[in-house]
Amino acid sequence: MKISIRLGIAFFIVLSFFSCTTNGIRVPGEKRILMTNLAAEYYNIAEGYMEIKKYDKAAEYYQLAMRDKELSRTAFYKLARSYALAKNWEKATECYTELLRLDPENTLLKTSMAYITAMSGKVDEAILQYKKLMESSPYDENLLESYVALLINVGRGEDAEESFFILKEKFPGNKQLTSFAQQLSDIVDNFDADKKIELPPDTKEAPKTENKKS
Repeated sequence: MKISIRLGIAFFIVLSFFSCTTNGIRVPGEKRILMTNLAAEYYNIAEGYMEIKKYDKAAEYYQLAMRDKELSRTAFYKLARSYALAKNWEKATECYTELLRLDPENTLLKTSMAYITAMSGKVDEAILQYKKLMESSPYDENLLESYVALLINVGRGEDAEESFFILKEKFPGNKQLTSFAQQLSDIVDNFDADKKIELPPDTKEAPKTENKKS
C-alpha cells in the first residue's frame, strides 16, 4: 500500500513539472532545475518498482533518470541490475560490459558478469571467469559462495560439491552452507555434508592478521 501511494505521489509530481509555470517569468537555470528534479522523480519511481519486484518497469524509469548527468552513473548501475533480476540476460550483458569498461578492476561487477554469462547459457565460459576471479581473490567469501550457488543452479553437482567443502572449510560460519547442503543432497548421490576433506594447498584458510595497537 505504501509503495502504491509513493508511486502515485511521484507520478503526480512528474506531471506537475510539465504543467506549472512561474507567472510567465523565465527564471535563469529553471529548465535545468526542472529536468534534474524530474530525473530524481523518475529514479524514485524506479526504486519503487524495484521494491515491489517489477523489474521491467523499474528499467524503464532508470533509463529516464539517466538523462540527468549527476544521476546517470548510479541509474545505469541500477538499470543493469534490474535487467539481471528480470532475467533479461542480453540487456544485462550489454550493461555490465559497459560498466566493466568504465571500472575494469571491480570484482563485484566481474562476479555479476560471470553469473549473467552462465545464465545466458555460456556455462563453461562463466566457470572459467569465476576460476580466474578466485585465483586473484582466493579469500573472497562472497565470491566463493556465489560460485557454489552458480554450480548448483546449473546442475554441476560434482564441481559444486568440491567447492562446497572448500567454502565450508575456509568459511565455516557462512550462512548459506545449510541451504547449499540441502540442494546438493538433491543433485549429488550419497552427499554427506559432514564429510572431511583435505583442501588443496592453494585453498588453505586465509592468513589471520594481527590487530596492531596504534
